[in-house]
Amino acid sequence: MHIDHIGILVDDIESHTSLFETLGLDVSAVETVPGFGVRIAFLPVGESLLELVEPLEEGSDLTAELAETEQRALLHHVALRVDDIEAWLTDLKSLDVPLADETPRQGAGEARVVFLERRAANGIRIELVERNSEPAFL
Repeated sequence: MHIDHIGILVDDIESHTSLFETLGLDVSAVETVPGFGVRIAFLPVGESLLELVEPLEEGSDLTAELAETEQRALLHHVALRVDDIEAWLTDLKSLDVPLADETPRQGAGEARVVFLERRAANGIRIELVERNSEPAFL
């Protein structure tokens, strides 16, 4: 297991890329994920990614999350790469770990993803990510 990506919730991708570019990180791809109502910019950092996650739907939970903090960007989640997401789900359910997703969903970069409830990690949002291959943008 390793960190697949760190998700940063932003109000607008374009206005948040300049600092990362100054740090030597470039946006390698931008993808819209309709199932989550977001647009994501991927910035490779070694073997991991930073994801700038921009909500596309007014009134969504993600838009509300940004509004609650009165910030234009905030750390949203830490995603851990796993080999067998179904096995992890089975194990987590047997341990009564609170899950936001009972079954994997289609995520960005052709990944299958599952989110745990924040309370599972004392307020930190954890995402499990299964990929059949490395994304082209990494």
